Amino acid sequence: MSEPAVQAASAPATPLGRLLDALSRFLAFIGGLLLVAMTLMATYSIAMRTLFDEPLLGDVELVQMGCGIAIVFFLPLCQLRRGNVIVDVFTLHAPQPVRNTLDALGGVLMALAAALLAWRSWLGTVDAYGTGEESIIMGLPIWWSMSAFAPGFALLAVVALYTAWQDFRGEDKPA
Repeated sequence: MSEPAVQAASAPATPLGRLLDALSRFLAFIGGLLLVAMTLMATYSIAMRTLFDEPLLGDVELVQMGCGIAIVFFLPLCQLRRGNVIVDVFTLHAPQPVRNTLDALGGVLMALAAALLAWRSWLGTVDAYGTGEESIIMGLPIWWSMSAFAPGFALLAVVALYTAWQDFRGEDKPA
């Protein structure tokens, strides 16, 4: 198969699919930048600790916050690309319509779970802001890192509904 055909097969066909793809890619890009920043910061802290006995105070707090955000930001693209682990031992030889129906059901369940997490993340952010909760070492407000979770989970919910609809209709999955 030629290279352009492979690229066309992986691009969403509908305007909604292209929008979700662009939003998911953007969040994944931001997540990737966060991981690079966390890696550089941890490397700096380790080097300073080793060479000068002066680690970067609070580096673990920042890594925890940054990695949590990055993980949530990767989830929509993973769902859109069908990158989640699927155990198909019982459905391997099932007819395609049965597998599509089960995949659609899984997408709906993923959407419901993601919507619940978005809602609870939003409430947790509001609560952390209201109480003024801070990190232990650096004294950073916790709410700012939590504020990224709700939009990430909300996008995951929408993407999961989109993929469930694709499965229900029996549309081709990305290559």
